[in-house]
Amino acid sequence: MNAPTTPTPATLQLPAGAGPAAAALRWLCDPRPDNDTSAPASVPLGAMLEAAIDAKLVCLLAHRLLAGHPDAGLSRPMRSVLGQIVRANALHNRLHRGEAARIVRALTGRGVPAAVLNGLAYDTVLYPPGGLRQFTDIDLLVGADDLDMALETLAELGFTEPGRGAHTRRRSTGDALTPTVSVDIATGLGHTADPADVQAALAGTEAEDGVDGDGDGGEALPVLARADALAHALARLAARPRWSGLADAARLALAAPDLSPGSGAPLPETCRAGWAVLRAHLPEVFTHTSNGTGGGPGRGEGAR
Repeated sequence: MNAPTTPTPATLQLPAGAGPAAAALRWLCDPRPDNDTSAPASVPLGAMLEAAIDAKLVCLLAHRLLAGHPDAGLSRPMRSVLGQIVRANALHNRLHRGEAARIVRALTGRGVPAAVLNGLAYDTVLYPPGGLRQFTDIDLLVGADDLDMALETLAELGFTEPGRGAHTRRRSTGDALTPTVSVDIATGLGHTADPADVQAALAGTEAEDGVDGDGDGGEALPVLARADALAHALARLAARPRWSGLADAARLALAAPDLSPGSGAPLPETCRAGWAVLRAHLPEVFTHTSNGTGGGPGRGEGAR
């Protein structure tokens, strides 16, 4: 996995450009409105929905609109549709969580350390309950020396169809809502492909927070420690700025203030680049330090 370069003004621009749509997406990426669900009054609902669908943030939008003031102007049919969107994604995420748990158990049984990355890893840790984080694949991290064993294990579990990437495997589920599950095996992180760093990250994994083993969350999955998760998310954001990545990195950054520029901790260049994207699009959340080297998290939604 190649390390991203410092973002330029061109790469700082996220899809959707400026205007009302971008204002709505920044509102969704900002963790703080999860406690204040009033949508931007200047953004038409149609434009907000279209932008959120394209940015894969429509479930978060639905949650905020439904949690807002009952007199916010949503019709009963609209409320019904928004509720259906969230429930469908919750079922999608539950199915993927069960598959991920099955794969991790099989890998662990073979002595292969693994960690769940990206969307599935963030769903219960960073977002309110209900399956609000949208994703398409299960992303798993293993050491480079364990890659072949991981792929063999996937094949034994029925993941035999090739996917978009060289290390992506899919299987059919027979489920009407989620007919296919795809698993992408990675041997590097956004901020490092060094095998020693990857092994250290795998050794430091934690059981994800916010999972109710007796409810629909299933068993807790192994995820990166918060510092590693933030470094990974910041580097991915710098390499490919996306609204969903901005939302993830913002929530992780608020939960790990010791990794902000100006905190005194040494930061890889890729992390500084990710902070630049955060500050460019959420300046009211991430403020500049007095020496101009970066910005730390403001006050907002804390880790659950």
